[in-house]
Amino acid sequence: MFIRNLMTTVLTVSLLTGMHLTPEATAVEQSAMRLWYNKPAPDSDAGWVNDSIPMGNGYMGVNVFGRTDSDRIQITENSLYDWGSDKGLKRRGLNNFAEVYIDFDHTKTSSYTRELDLNKGISTVNYEQGGVKYSREYFTSYPDKVMAIRLSASKAGTLSFTLRPTIPFLGTGKSGSVSAKGDTITLSGVMSYFNIKFEGQFKVIPKGGKMKASSGNDTITVSNADSAVILIAVGTNYKFDPQVFLTTAAADKLKGFPDPHAKVTGYLADAAAKSYEELLANHQADYTELYDRVSLDLGAAEPAIPTDELVDAYPAGASSRYLEELAFQFGRYMLICSSRAGTLPPHLQGIWNVYARPPWSSQYLHDTNVQMAYAPAFCANLPELFESYVGFFNVFVHRQRQYATQYIKQYNPAQLDKSRDNGWSGPFWTNPYNVTGKSPVAGFGTGSWIAQMFWDYYDYTRDESLLADTVYPVMYEQANFVSRFVKDVDGFLLADPSSSPEQKLRNTVGTTFDQQMFYENHHNTLTAAKILGRSDKRLDIYETQLPLLDPIQIGKSGQIKEFRQEEYYCDANKALDPHHRHASMMLGLYPGQLINDSTPAWLDAAKTTLTLRTRSSNIGWARAERIAMLARVHDGEEAYAYYKDLLEGNYMHNLFNDHRGDPLFQADANYGATAGVAEMLLQSQDHVVAPLPALPAAWSEGSYSGILARGNFEVSVQWSDGHASRLEVLSKAGGTLKLRYPNVAKAVIMTPEGKSVDFAAKGSDLIGIKTTKGQIVVVTDIPVCIPVIAPSNLKVDKDVKSQIELSWTGSADAASYNLYRAVGNAPDYELIASNIKGTDFVYKASDLKQIDQMTLKVAAVRADGRASDAGATVIR
Repeated sequence: MFIRNLMTTVLTVSLLTGMHLTPEATAVEQSAMRLWYNKPAPDSDAGWVNDSIPMGNGYMGVNVFGRTDSDRIQITENSLYDWGSDKGLKRRGLNNFAEVYIDFDHTKTSSYTRELDLNKGISTVNYEQGGVKYSREYFTSYPDKVMAIRLSASKAGTLSFTLRPTIPFLGTGKSGSVSAKGDTITLSGVMSYFNIKFEGQFKVIPKGGKMKASSGNDTITVSNADSAVILIAVGTNYKFDPQVFLTTAAADKLKGFPDPHAKVTGYLADAAAKSYEELLANHQADYTELYDRVSLDLGAAEPAIPTDELVDAYPAGASSRYLEELAFQFGRYMLICSSRAGTLPPHLQGIWNVYARPPWSSQYLHDTNVQMAYAPAFCANLPELFESYVGFFNVFVHRQRQYATQYIKQYNPAQLDKSRDNGWSGPFWTNPYNVTGKSPVAGFGTGSWIAQMFWDYYDYTRDESLLADTVYPVMYEQANFVSRFVKDVDGFLLADPSSSPEQKLRNTVGTTFDQQMFYENHHNTLTAAKILGRSDKRLDIYETQLPLLDPIQIGKSGQIKEFRQEEYYCDANKALDPHHRHASMMLGLYPGQLINDSTPAWLDAAKTTLTLRTRSSNIGWARAERIAMLARVHDGEEAYAYYKDLLEGNYMHNLFNDHRGDPLFQADANYGATAGVAEMLLQSQDHVVAPLPALPAAWSEGSYSGILARGNFEVSVQWSDGHASRLEVLSKAGGTLKLRYPNVAKAVIMTPEGKSVDFAAKGSDLIGIKTTKGQIVVVTDIPVCIPVIAPSNLKVDKDVKSQIELSWTGSADAASYNLYRAVGNAPDYELIASNIKGTDFVYKASDLKQIDQMTLKVAAVRADGRASDAGATVIR
């Protein structure tokens, strides 16, 4: 039931027969993943956001309504941008490029269906009218840079329609016209604020029948054809060039760049020179090579009800597993649509917008939204999609270098390099034309957070040429800025000024957000330098600064502090929101690597902090981010609860994320949900490949293939009754595979050909295997491990002089207990007592009077020597 991965079946045969299996034989048979509906999307903005089918190829975003009277295809082009003096949600920004109508006048239809097939990246519409079956097929091709639509009818000579492209929001700030000639309609104009010239071309290729262009109506009409193909290409005079961000005058930012006419004409001519079948084959080869890398099977059968009913039924639990699988793959689909090399990266709404004044102007926000968009690029096995952001960053960073010099001069002039070698500072927001200076809404840690995405790009691919040419320069320059910006405060190097994203205590000193991000980038830069054998002049400075960046402080509630002046949770300022959508003090847990299984005291503090933050926020992206954070602390049940909250409360009928119940579309939760589910199924933040680290009971049986771990290890897993029955790891770059799973050292570990694999074991749960590029490791017959029930309710009953009296609620599994302590902000625990037989203990130590704060933890130890994964903690 759970095996949809042909690789698994082939490997089983190979182990029995000794047949040689090459990596090329590991094909994936994807289950049917589709959105489908039995009615068209309403022709309205509400229909756009809730019901239309999104498509895209990086060059354009498309929303298809699938109507029978007059089909509506709305097109977005990410550089068609407006601006003005308004603020908030009233501000202008990304503009609706075109509204395209195909008039059929079919009003007496039956047997209607429309769908988006995620496996193929194709949308279709089918219905009957007057005894004729009509069908449409839509796809957006990245290799050919066009949208293609094929219209067909079951009877020859019965297809008639009128193609009618229009320019929305003409008037203030936008001018343009539409003209039809021969087989092509051209839509062109100017968005005046940035002097953006835009053009779209629409070519009609009928088979049979008659075609007529009407210059008066700006339409093309096809009558009595057998079938027809419509090709659409769009573009502007936007160019990836530092000039765009270095030029002050808005109207001059694109000065000298070529008119888009030749470019768009070339796109369309090249596509028209190919048959529809060739275009489709090109699209599917490109799309499926990306999409087919990952499959997920939670045991769901495809439901008989359409997707809108499936979404509405989810709160009651109907067909819930299928929607959970579908939402995971939909986030991958959206990233494939919206982030392609050579095109602008996804913004707050991805690549889709219908408005003149879109939510938050469809900007790029760097205090979580951009980072969340790219989270699934790495773990969900789509790393090359990050190239879209790399291209954008390499343009706007020129302005950020100017800002860096400005801010060092302003805030720490003694560290200013007068030759302007001051690195680059991080932006809060940007759009395709402007990048912001300092904002009190978020601290300078945004720059190091951007650099962390670059590090992930290397860490998941292990391409050293990529590290040398693309990644290391970004991280080194960011560390250069940070190293000059931080100041000595009581022996630590702290950000000043500093803000935690969107909390109301601003322009303070050394927020955890800034300090963690600075620490992560310094650490990653030094690691990269060692890999590359670099000896750049400031590396010694980074090495000296690293331990002084003080990234984690534990508060008296057992929490990771968000602000240095915080003692108990969220008491640093009355204006702080204890349930805030941002959990910026937790970024060292996720997406960072600072807090992991090798820092158990910090991991426990992270659990406490997430509990204190509560589930009260209804913001879609915040729920998505918490899925991943809770997965990182191995709380699969709570992570799953957030996933259910998201699907139940934020996903609309077309699976767009409703930001907060308006409906208000924001794409980051779609991307983030995919990354969060991947974290539940596989983790590697400590460079140990750990399958099923946060598996909820609801997913007791299932399988996945192709999820990516750091080190470029591609992992596939089958499990039953919550226990892995098979692990398969493809080493795509070679190197040592560290694999962690309960009792893995007692399993059968072989090659696909059935040969034993040498490994080194560290206890029963961790092994190391030296792999070569392309090697596959198969792990089977893993003995079931029953977790040890943890104790609870650890309390300090009495604390006098040099002893502490402790008690706790015992564990039914315990033969004895271990007691640990972590002093101050220590990342790890030290064992202070073992083989404790009762549920109380008097801890005596000569240094207790000198210790201002420590965390005490008790864990249960079973008779077989296995300790509980969790324990009870108390702050003293």
